[in-house]
Amino acid sequence: MLWYKAWRESSLRFLLSAAIITLMCLVYTLFQSRLYPAIANATSHVHNYTQYIHWTIFGGATRGILQLSCLLLGLGGLQRDRKQNTLGFTLALPVSRSSLIASRAVLGVLQVFVLALIPSLVVTAASQGIGQQLPLGYSLRFIPLWAAGGIFTYAISFLASVLFPSEYVSLAVAYITYVFYLAAVRYPGLRRFPLHVADFMSGLFPRYLDRATMLWTNTYALLPIAGFLAAAFGLVIISMWITVKQDL
Repeated sequence: MLWYKAWRESSLRFLLSAAIITLMCLVYTLFQSRLYPAIANATSHVHNYTQYIHWTIFGGATRGILQLSCLLLGLGGLQRDRKQNTLGFTLALPVSRSSLIASRAVLGVLQVFVLALIPSLVVTAASQGIGQQLPLGYSLRFIPLWAAGGIFTYAISFLASVLFPSEYVSLAVAYITYVFYLAAVRYPGLRRFPLHVADFMSGLFPRYLDRATMLWTNTYALLPIAGFLAAAFGLVIISMWITVKQDL
């Protein structure tokens, strides 16, 4: 029942996000003969197919869509039920508030992980279809980065949805907080730490990728991945504690 409720809340956003990410991956790969020259002329960093794929998908617009999707997936919960006048029914279920929010959090994490899988699988298959060589091993290494960064992004929106009754307000607060966070970690004193989640998901910091070639280096550190997952877990725990204490 709890899983079904959580799925009903987020299924449309999840399926729409998956469809958009898949479509973007297909467009950038299948139509690369038309798009590549324009992008190569617009930036000095694109000289081959691998760099083009990184610029458009793993480190470009497609990654940005995934981040936005994660913010959208975090919306919902008991505050939404109160807004829709269904809170009484939800609280009458023979389960604790902790179980309600935990089921929603776990489903959201699984949805983010599925979204993180899509580019690696679609881009590799589509590249093979057009005769471009993009090894599966190259794409698969982005999955832990996209999953950890996406789950962290999701957790920010998840917390906002607990604090504010309106989904629009929750999304606005989560988005503004996220933007300010990305700007704050650009501060010179913080740049040496892998705190910028967009750069982390792109493989640019820490230096998972060689910035000149966009090929993987031998520094695939696990600590930043664990750090973002731990931060996400902390935000979910805070959300759970607030929900239990809230006067709804």
